[in-house]
Amino acid sequence: MLSRRAFVGKLAAGAAVAGAVTTIGSRAQGRAVAEPATAPLTPGDAPPATAVTEALAAPSAAPPPWELLAPLAAGAALGRGWQVAALSPVQAGSCVLTLAHAGGRTHRVHLCRNAGEPAGLVHTEQVDLLVMNGGAGELATDEGLAQAVATVAHAVARNESAARVAEVGLLAHAERMDRFGASAQLR
Repeated sequence: MLSRRAFVGKLAAGAAVAGAVTTIGSRAQGRAVAEPATAPLTPGDAPPATAVTEALAAPSAAPPPWELLAPLAAGAALGRGWQVAALSPVQAGSCVLTLAHAGGRTHRVHLCRNAGEPAGLVHTEQVDLLVMNGGAGELATDEGLAQAVATVAHAVARNESAARVAEVGLLAHAERMDRFGASAQLR
């Protein structure tokens, strides 16, 4: 049975995807489908919004790209009470790094491809690190958290290469929003 939070999250994701599919049209629908279409989609050919939502929710077959963060791993201390808690596989064009604080707080950081217009708190040549705090870039970030994210960025900078970032399937944040809408931020 779903918790109320999980149910509301899935409901919001479905509504956001349905709205994006309706307003953006068949271009976004065609991109959100797991298998590429062989012919351009028309609105009548588009999958239902539930299929798009399920495609986003489907777990990735690839393991999380820990090699981008090496030598950091789960449990690695980042300073000021922050540590690496988890890294998700790539889904909807990003992987989610969860940072945990000794005081009990957690924060999600989306690792996206840096396509020349980074939107995150910090970025490297190839990767954009976005703190997902619901502030749409307008909320101040705690200094200790910012330093922890910067520590992660230093590790990523040592390990990144254009080929590796493309290989793991990271998309630029703007491209993710274009393809998947607001539901890409919920994961």
